[in-house]
Amino acid sequence: MKRLTGIAVAVALLALVSACGYDEGPAGRVIDKDAAYTGLGYIHTLTVRTADGEEAELNVSRLDHHLCYRGSAYPSCTAR
Repeated sequence: MKRLTGIAVAVALLALVSACGYDEGPAGRVIDKDAAYTGLGYIHTLTVRTADGEEAELNVSRLDHHLCYRGSAYPSCTAR
């Protein structure tokens, strides 16, 4: 039962992300990258540090995750 609940949550999250698209997020420098497998696919994230020192974790597309390396300027490193 727990597994079905987890799968349902993952499906709902992926549907929400794909329906809404990806938000661009604040401009800054990429300080970390991560990709987590959910059973239905990967969720790609970038952690960005803004000019005022705040950190934001953003869900991005697979292509943007590939193009944006640590230290690159976000969002200019994306394919948009």
